[in-house]
Amino acid sequence: MKPSKNNKRFTLFDKIVLGLNIFVVVALLLSYLSPVTDPRDYDFIALLGFGYLYLAFGSLLFIFYWAFRKPIFILISLLSFLLGYSSMMHYFGFRSNTVQPQTAAPGTLRVMQYNVHKFEGLERYLDMPIQNEVGDIITNHEPDIITMVEFAKVRKNTDTLLTLLKTKYNMNYYFHSFLGGKLDSMGNAIFSKYPIVKSGVVDTTAFQNTKVIFADVLYNKKTIRIYSLHLAAVTMNDKQKKRFLKGSLSFEKLFFIKDRVSSANVFRSFQVDKLKRHMHDCPYPYIVTGDFNDTPNSFSVNELGDGLKNAFLEKASGFQTTYYSLFPLQIDYIMVSPQFDVLNYKTIDKKMSDHKPLICDLKLN
Repeated sequence: MKPSKNNKRFTLFDKIVLGLNIFVVVALLLSYLSPVTDPRDYDFIALLGFGYLYLAFGSLLFIFYWAFRKPIFILISLLSFLLGYSSMMHYFGFRSNTVQPQTAAPGTLRVMQYNVHKFEGLERYLDMPIQNEVGDIITNHEPDIITMVEFAKVRKNTDTLLTLLKTKYNMNYYFHSFLGGKLDSMGNAIFSKYPIVKSGVVDTTAFQNTKVIFADVLYNKKTIRIYSLHLAAVTMNDKQKKRFLKGSLSFEKLFFIKDRVSSANVFRSFQVDKLKRHMHDCPYPYIVTGDFNDTPNSFSVNELGDGLKNAFLEKASGFQTTYYSLFPLQIDYIMVSPQFDVLNYKTIDKKMSDHKPLICDLKLN
């Protein structure tokens, strides 16, 4: 009597795959704790949270494998997916994607966030006129508020974009440099069509050269606050980069990367603590924009976004990314206090930087 198709012999390879499947599922289940686990307490949870999408994809591959080998084992990965439903919701927008009009409707506020990558483009040697291209996006979408990180003021090309914003759009701006000198510098910038009545730097500690600035804007006879943040990134100096890229992959290099990522996770946690205190004391409705350098399932994004409206989750549809890389990620966000309604949201898929511009329309109640 021939065995049925569902009664296939369980081979040694199947046993190895089952062991790997269980390992990946355990890691996936632990990654679900990332949004509520401070990296300062358990940094390995944050690492698993960063790898959530890859762990989920791995579990999906196991489902396909067991579908042809032992369908009963599909339950191992399937149940882990169901338990992680809330984590999946951080990455996918399930709202009807309201079409963004060419210009903001009367009574609404259009906000644009962009990490401009020092206006270097993705390929420095091309010498692309990036400031002009950013200016084209601004001309086409006419935002009322623009926040930029990695904004470079360089003596030979600073005036291109600043002149456009100050003359054509009559924008006020606040720039704070975190790197460089008076003529050549880089930092965060906030541009506004409305008067800026106060501005400053949030003390988020001196971790790296990534900090937070704010500007209080007089909008329709009300004051609102705009935060522009750039949280700590995974960094390596030139010597470390050369050492890492030299030779083949090794456990030593993997542990080095793990330490770099863990350090950045901890730094961001400290930064979020200080920023949350500053936001708590803010007497006005506020908008938080920037490069968080972290994924939707992370502690820093969820801790900072607690009690706020995430424009992506409010109005986006499907899976979207904001950062160009070998494995594209969503690490840039616009969040608002409850006094605002998010009317629409979109990312612009144009490779002028290693990040995409984000644009959304808001209504202040």
